Amino acid sequence: MSPDRIAGRNTRLYYAFVFFNDFGLWFGIWIKYLVVERGLELKYILLMDLPFWFAVAALEAPFGALADRIGHSRVLALGAGVYALTILGFGLTTNYWMLFADYMLWAVAQACRSGADQAIVFDSLKAAGREEQFSRIAGRGFALTMTGGLGGIVLGGFAAATWGMTFTVQVSAVTPLVAMGAALLMVEPRVAHVRRSYAEQLRSGFAYAWSHPPVRTTMLLLTGLLMVTFAPVVLMQPFLIVHEVPTAWFGVFQAPVRLAGVAAALVAWRVAARAGRDRVVGAACLGVVAAFAGLALWDSAAAFSFFAVPAVVQGLVRPTLDAYINEQTPSDRRATVLSVVSLAFSVQVGFLEATLGFITDDIGIRAAFAFTAALFAVLLPPLYLAWRRVYRQTTTAGTVTVPAAGG
Repeated sequence: MSPDRIAGRNTRLYYAFVFFNDFGLWFGIWIKYLVVERGLELKYILLMDLPFWFAVAALEAPFGALADRIGHSRVLALGAGVYALTILGFGLTTNYWMLFADYMLWAVAQACRSGADQAIVFDSLKAAGREEQFSRIAGRGFALTMTGGLGGIVLGGFAAATWGMTFTVQVSAVTPLVAMGAALLMVEPRVAHVRRSYAEQLRSGFAYAWSHPPVRTTMLLLTGLLMVTFAPVVLMQPFLIVHEVPTAWFGVFQAPVRLAGVAAALVAWRVAARAGRDRVVGAACLGVVAAFAGLALWDSAAAFSFFAVPAVVQGLVRPTLDAYINEQTPSDRRATVLSVVSLAFSVQVGFLEATLGFITDDIGIRAAFAFTAALFAVLLPPLYLAWRRVYRQTTTAGTVTVPAAGG
């Protein structure tokens, strides 16, 4: 099969993979399901995120290195299969020990996916001489991820109101199996890699990510922005519970937020090309802080509209900065480096989620929003300024290229 046909095939299968892997009837109701149906407390549910994200952090780079060594499609298929087991496990959970076991399975699934899906697409495009298309494809992939999540969330709310939350969670295990099939159909591109031992692959990926300023500063800024845009994932449902929104309407409330993220992801490459990556990212940093400040100050169900801002920021920033990291990373270490990015995010977000859970349960949800706004008002400006300085140096010098593989 020619490189061009492989690139087209893998791109289409990548779209199918991200859509079905993220289409979940369960995702818009799972926190309410655990709190109301299973009688678990929010602070202890979110406390589980601490060992979960530490497990992800421990597994991210090893699975990234494994993907670089045995093939990205195989690792993606493994992750999708484990994710299906995870969702089924959530549907059977009755206590915190079972919940902990589900979270550990989820960590394996998360680590299998991190970096591997983008790496196989980028390598396929590069082998066909079409790597300049990656930013647009990554944006479409992110849009499909959010579209799948949107469809699942909207239908899941009505399904839960009709058939019950437990059944809705359990039946959600089917779609990751479809994603597993898509991953197995992918074709590994022929890309020349320097063969390293497993340990050397890990060491090389870590060393490269930290020793190259464009990758290091982008990694730190991206993980900071991902954390603040991830906060709505754990706070939207508690917000709807606090404001007594019926279960059937959970998806209806969350749908516009997802749609805003989808729209942003679809135009991310065009916006970044016209406005400049540095301006887009700078506006994103200001926007997320302002959005959480608004949620903290406005005590109304209508304040839910502020959740759209982090969704838009994620849709714009993720493909924009992912493309920059890919441009700066050689192919033989791409999945490992992308996994290091996810590892850095994992280490930090576990503490954030656990903290938000205790603040929400013990003080109130508006206090959780205020804490988030204050934290990132301090964190994001220095990260952005450090990244912008390096980014402008690379673009001015015309160095937005990657070293040779093995360099």
